[in-house]
Amino acid sequence: MHDDSPIVGFDSIAYLTERHGPRYLLIHPSGKFVYVSNWDRNTLSAYAIDPDTGSLTPLPRSPYPTGTQPRAVTLTQNGQFLYAGNWGSGTLSGYRVDQETGVLDPLSESPYPVGRRPRNLRLDPTGTFGYVSNRDSRTISAFTVNPHTGNLTPVHQGTIDTGERPRSTVIDYTGRFAYSAHQTASTLSAFSIDPVTKRLSAIPGAPFAVGKDPRSLTIDPACRFLYAANRASNNITVLAIDAATGMLREIPGSPFPSGKRPFAILLHPNGKFGYVGNPGSDNISAYRIDPTTGHLDPVPGSPFAAGSYPVWPTFDPTGAFVYINSYDSNEIHGFKIDPITGALEPVPRSPFRTGSPTLPGTYPREPVIDPFGRFLYLPNRKSDSVSGFSIDQTTGSLTQIAGSPFPPCGPATLKYRWKVLKMAAKATIRGSVRSRRT
Repeated sequence: MHDDSPIVGFDSIAYLTERHGPRYLLIHPSGKFVYVSNWDRNTLSAYAIDPDTGSLTPLPRSPYPTGTQPRAVTLTQNGQFLYAGNWGSGTLSGYRVDQETGVLDPLSESPYPVGRRPRNLRLDPTGTFGYVSNRDSRTISAFTVNPHTGNLTPVHQGTIDTGERPRSTVIDYTGRFAYSAHQTASTLSAFSIDPVTKRLSAIPGAPFAVGKDPRSLTIDPACRFLYAANRASNNITVLAIDAATGMLREIPGSPFPSGKRPFAILLHPNGKFGYVGNPGSDNISAYRIDPTTGHLDPVPGSPFAAGSYPVWPTFDPTGAFVYINSYDSNEIHGFKIDPITGALEPVPRSPFRTGSPTLPGTYPREPVIDPFGRFLYLPNRKSDSVSGFSIDQTTGSLTQIAGSPFPPCGPATLKYRWKVLKMAAKATIRGSVRSRRT
């Protein structure tokens, strides 16, 4: 369990699910560094991970300036380049990552203009090209990635028109097709990708209908099925992907009921199970997946209680455990996964508070686990901090790392602690109100 070799393929399994972060947190593929986008500060915080304790130490020159309101960050799979999508300024900021120190240096042509209200740069599995969904422009910006410099070059048409309010565009594992969900239109755009130019062309029959307010798209590793979590209709649409054309066809029995306001379905590394957080009903829906048809059947005991407003499930690298943030109750819940049935059982001492007696962690977002399965981190949106836990790799139980939660830049001052305490009090009140409304 303590082998220092990363689990090959785990990141690719999680790759095609919509994921956000004080807004977003990523761990470097080496497992040595953590990067966090700071929405209100227009910066990226960067930390070194102590390999023995998991404690975080700010890197030299951190925090690093970005554009306005960095919403999400993306790392190339080799860890050489990092990109931040700047929601407020309509740009991407690009950086070269020093592989020894983790320090960030701006790329020579950064920032890169995109459309209005961009989300994140979604790269193909090879890291050679990617797309940005621009919500208010109703467009997708397309780029190729220079493997030596990291600079982004717009493909021939630069942007392509799409449907209303596009969310993150996902690319299938073959790099041949791309899909984008549209919240208000309740449809999916579908595109074929030119193998040379990487230009997008609409697939015949698109857009394809799904449920109301689709919030995320997930593609299985074999590229046979696409799953859309529909927030307003409380269900999951499953569509079969035509391997030759990329066309979508809803499978028999779809859509499948979930809890209230589902956000994203995450597929287990073994491909047998799927899990979705339901913020509106405070639980996790768990499904067994038919490998031939894509059909979803609830596992025994589903749904499983998961605190107040659970959103993002995350697996440990072995697939033995799943963790989910409880946004309103300032907790993280851990579960052991039955490898036969997919049923969930709380790990010892779950749930775990994201704060400490002196420094709370409020409104925790998506948990992220290092490639070796030793440490778990999550950003606390309201209290501007990062919570860290060590993982018992036998039981799945979490122990808070000394010094957690970690402030965005160095040690916490008295002024910062007072600010966070006031935020925590307000967040508790808001959380109670929100929970009563769901």
